Amino acid sequence: MPRKLQPLCDKIGHDRVAAVVHDFYVRLRADPELGPFFRPIPDQEAHEQRVIGYWWVAMGGRMAEPPVVDMVGRHANLGLTEALLQRWLDLFGATLADHLEPELAAQWQQMAEAVGANLRGQVMG
Repeated sequence: MPRKLQPLCDKIGHDRVAAVVHDFYVRLRADPELGPFFRPIPDQEAHEQRVIGYWWVAMGGRMAEPPVVDMVGRHANLGLTEALLQRWLDLFGATLADHLEPELAAQWQQMAEAVGANLRGQVMG
């Protein structure tokens, strides 16, 4: 019997992706180190929707109009440091752990770590 692959988006579901992203942004805005980067975002709802779409598509989901996200360009002039990036990854991991089964949280965290590695190479490198 052939193995059927199931994209991560199907395993998690759009509602849970949205819940994770929303909770994560609540935590980011409250964080003493990361909050100053996220509280000034003018349209928080639009930003969260773009991030939800980003993760949904990255996980294999489809959208009629996927968001255009220039991850490197958006972070290039923020003064990103290893400590800030690691804080972001740790906070994201904690959020995932609070919302998802360990296997799904680990899979999504692996994707976030890849984003972090890209930012290290392109923005901080």
